[in-house]
Amino acid sequence: MSGQLTVVTGPVAADPDALDAAAAQLGGVAAQLAAVAAEVAAAGADPVLLLSAPLAPATCAPALAGLAEVLLGAGGPAAAAARVLDLAARVEVAALRYRVGDEVADAVVQVARRAVAQAVVEAAPQLTLAAGALLAADGAFRLQEATVRVLAHAAQASTQPGGVDLHALEVHAREEFSRVDDRVAGDLAGAGRFLAAHPELVQEVVATAPHVLDAAAARHPELAAGLAVLAPGALRASSPGGSGVAGVAASLTALGAVGPLLRETAVEVRPVRRPRALPSRPPAGIAEVLDGVAHQSTGYEARHGSVGDRLAPAGTPEPGGVRLERVTQADGAVAWVVEVPGTQSWTPLPAPGGTPMDLTTNLRAVAGQPTATAAAVVAAMRQAGVGAGEPVLLAGHSQGGLTVAALAADPAVTAEFAVTHVVTAGAPVDGTPVAPGVRVLSLEHTGDVVPALDGQQAQGSASRTLVLRDAGGDPGDPLADHGWSAYLRTAQLADADDDPALVAFRDSGRAFFDAPGAVVEVFDYRAVRVS
Repeated sequence: MSGQLTVVTGPVAADPDALDAAAAQLGGVAAQLAAVAAEVAAAGADPVLLLSAPLAPATCAPALAGLAEVLLGAGGPAAAAARVLDLAARVEVAALRYRVGDEVADAVVQVARRAVAQAVVEAAPQLTLAAGALLAADGAFRLQEATVRVLAHAAQASTQPGGVDLHALEVHAREEFSRVDDRVAGDLAGAGRFLAAHPELVQEVVATAPHVLDAAAARHPELAAGLAVLAPGALRASSPGGSGVAGVAASLTALGAVGPLLRETAVEVRPVRRPRALPSRPPAGIAEVLDGVAHQSTGYEARHGSVGDRLAPAGTPEPGGVRLERVTQADGAVAWVVEVPGTQSWTPLPAPGGTPMDLTTNLRAVAGQPTATAAAVVAAMRQAGVGAGEPVLLAGHSQGGLTVAALAADPAVTAEFAVTHVVTAGAPVDGTPVAPGVRVLSLEHTGDVVPALDGQQAQGSASRTLVLRDAGGDPGDPLADHGWSAYLRTAQLADADDDPALVAFRDSGRAFFDAPGAVVEVFDYRAVRVS
């Protein structure tokens, strides 16, 4: 933990006994918070307070409202107790993973997901994918304790001669999970509210969704036949080498072959003759780079201003904007900052003249397929004259982050351009295999559901620094922590943080940042779909 940020750079060694002790301490803290919540509830039900309401309504009403906020609000003891208890469970699972090893732990996770999927299908015979996802959220939470018990059983078995028998483990796990199958909720509205209040479960829901399709297809052969024709990648999620989440997304985009929905098109990139929001100097850090990204967003308004007052006041841009900043240092060295905004259209019907930053690009990018937005960025880089060997920093928020990570993972792109750094904010890029040697900085908010949509655990590595922060958004709004304004604050904290990984990232990117004698030139482009 570093200030308000958690900085993750890769796996670290840990003592399982120490993790067990930490989990026990967290459990104790959660119990104390629950006790405080009970005391607050008792105070709110105090007969003296209730009887005084008719006598002093002006003061009693605010008092009751304040008590309700303390009891039920996001910062109240009840909510805090739930978060601490969830953290205790995660720490306990981490300790068990150390004891049994990743292979066994991953096997338990897959068993859990198949069990949840089976329970979902049993609870919702007339299954829709949306209903299944909501039920899976509730089921994933309810099965958390059972997962810990199965891992504990595996840890005990690992100490016996012969070690862990994965087949026997699966039999035991199914028995354990079958005891809680009947607790999976049937109230979809309730499950939806539950998911909004627990965004940390979105990752598990996404990872479980392909298993739900498998279970539904097994129950309904006619569904399996239809999916095999229209969406062949959607099934076999649980088989070795199965396509998983990417397969589901690929299946949806494949529907473009048989209809107008989600059909990919060519893209045209035109230079903007009068660039808006011109910078007075190169960016001084990560926050000012992301501020450049924000200025390309169709959600930007002049009232939002500019980080460090680097960019001149400007109104809302047209859709499809991509900006390149050519930074020339005092010694003549040239580097490029490429800024790509997030989703600008949610229509599933891409049309000529429309922005490529739409739902079609979202699904194709998650599926690992080429996108019109990525093609537009490459075309803009070529038109701007990015030279061979000139360092490139790719930056994006949301879909823009997914796009720039995909470009850094494309061998053709990295062969043409010297991509050395990537910055993403609020993007599902945990499974994107960025090229070796490219330094990646990913900003993710713990309450933001979008980074979880890849269905994979967020992890750092030697080349990827992951920055996590609780942005404190409304827990009832799953997108409250996704906006670029919240990520700008996180970037400012990262710029000011002295964590070694963040210092190393900033030092390695000096070519892109402001320094005495450095100047900047802007190249703005607008991308549109063409038939």
